[in-house]
Amino acid sequence: MAAHQKAEISLGILHQKKMNISEAAAALGMSRTTFNKHRAAGQLPHSISIAGREVWLESDLEQWIVDQNPHLQKERLLRQSVQAAGKKLEAMRNSGQLKAVN
Repeated sequence: MAAHQKAEISLGILHQKKMNISEAAAALGMSRTTFNKHRAAGQLPHSISIAGREVWLESDLEQWIVDQNPHLQKERLLRQSVQAAGKKLEAMRNSGQLKAVN
């Protein structure tokens, strides 16, 4: 992987919210004991290490919740579709392909 590609990947991580084990367990509505049981069974997102500290990315925990709940998966797909359609419309407006209707 090229150096600039690594920087792009890392840059996204630096701006994401990170949680220690207590915060991650609380965010998932679990005790630390339950969190550790799920973690030991490989049922939770992997942690990352930053300066020797183990942390979880909020986005990984959120994705885990969505993965556990099919109705949330449908909602996320719908939101993504709406966002993509909005971006496409905006691009069309900006390029002059779509004109405002009075």
